[in-house]
This record gives sequence, C-alpha cells and structure tokens, in this order.
Amino acid sequence: MLWRRDMKNQNRTYMLEMETPLGKRRGVLNLILLGDSVSGDLTLFTRTAPILEGHCIGGRLTFQGEMKTLVGGLPYQASGILGEDSLKMEIHTARGHYLVRGTRREKGGA
Repeated sequence: MLWRRDMKNQNRTYMLEMETPLGKRRGVLNLILLGDSVSGDLTLFTRTAPILEGHCIGGRLTFQGEMKTLVGGLPYQASGILGEDSLKMEIHTARGHYLVRGTRREKGGA
C-alpha cells in the first residue's frame, strides 16, 4: 500500500536488508514521522546513527546522517519510497551506493 495522509504522525520500525558487494546485510530503521519531518535512527553494520534532515512528502523519503566506522565517520544520503508496510531506498556514500529494502515490524499499525 502506498502513502496515505493519515500516515504522517507515527513511529515506525523497519527491518532492513541491504545488498553489498560482500552479500546481504541486515539492519533496522526507526522512523518518527511528524508532518513532513522525519527523525529517528538507522542501524547498519551493528552501528546506530541518528537521522539528520529527514523529510517525507507524498511517500518520498529522504534523509542523511553519518555512520561511525572503524576508520572514522561515513556521511550518507538516503532516498526512497515509503509504503505503509514496506520501503525501498538507496543509500549513497563515498564508498558506494546500496539498495535497501525494508519490511515494517508492526504491520499496518498506527
């Protein structure tokens, strides 16, 4: 199901699967949707980072942040489509671009 107007003020958790050159990696995306603003955090490679400058307008999700790695910070930008129970996005970093798919943990809930 695609984006609906009543989906704008919610907390959501998505279980993620990301394609990498070394195989699939799993993670979690916690979203706080308030109007068109998005906050929360992203966990990938066992590290969690806050979402910065997030927006969701008409189901188009964009946000950025910086993952902490063993060799320093890795800034990223994410963009994609947010559905009621799923999401599909791309994450762009200086080290590559990654396709990420997510399934909502609490299906169809508020």
